[in-house]
Amino acid sequence: MEKITAQTGAIAFIGGGAMAEAIIKGILGAQLAQPGEIFVGDPTPARCEYLQKTYGVEAMVDNKAAVKNAGLIILAVKPQVVDAAITSDLVAAMPPQATVLSIMGSVDLDKLHKVVPGHAVIRVMPNTPLAVGAGMTAIAPDSKVSAAMLDAAKTIFGSCGEVEVVAESAIEAIAAVSGCGPGYVFMLIDALADAGVNAGLPRAMAIKLAAQTFAGSGKMVLETGLHPAQLRDQVTSPGGTTIAGIHALENRGVRAAMYDAVLAAMARSEKLKGK
Repeated sequence: MEKITAQTGAIAFIGGGAMAEAIIKGILGAQLAQPGEIFVGDPTPARCEYLQKTYGVEAMVDNKAAVKNAGLIILAVKPQVVDAAITSDLVAAMPPQATVLSIMGSVDLDKLHKVVPGHAVIRVMPNTPLAVGAGMTAIAPDSKVSAAMLDAAKTIFGSCGEVEVVAESAIEAIAAVSGCGPGYVFMLIDALADAGVNAGLPRAMAIKLAAQTFAGSGKMVLETGLHPAQLRDQVTSPGGTTIAGIHALENRGVRAAMYDAVLAAMARSEKLKGK
């Protein structure tokens, strides 16, 4: 595959946490860039040493040094520290032509334009399964982003899972569904596994059964293109065991709880944006 750095130039990360590491792993695994073309700024020396030893990338505690030659700068810090991490000195060190890509939740394009004025900005909403190459990422570029940079962003996150390019107006709902969604799913896997243990299964087996059931069911939805209700009907025999279980879930309001979870996540995101 052609190196994306032919389009982007060097790639710099501000923040070297788990999400940044997952993206770096995807980029290198798909041979989209050489390790020496990736620079990471992180305040923790031990983390820098780990990233450098594990992936061969250039990792340093000096953010300004990390971005000085970059064509694509990925902001991978927590949204609560954006103002402290993305300082005016750091912005001044960014090459004027660099495109800035942010994976910070609850930091919208308007805020990003204030943080990195003058730069083309891409807002990205990934989720944690990115770490195992099965992420779901939404990409919302501003009007200044070139077609080449948008393609590069799609390629980078496509190396870690599935990608959708969307209008920014959809990002908050997407964050509440797929961004927060792994948390909901992990909770449901845990609950289904607990139910298996209660039914007499060993813990490890119950977790494996529950996790693979969720993984396989999701794959069926994606690969068949069938509506989830159609697939549900295929496993639901008249008067059988599955419909009895579904009836119990409906009685407990599981479907309504999912509605409430998404609405609660969106409401919390709006409060965080107001801070």
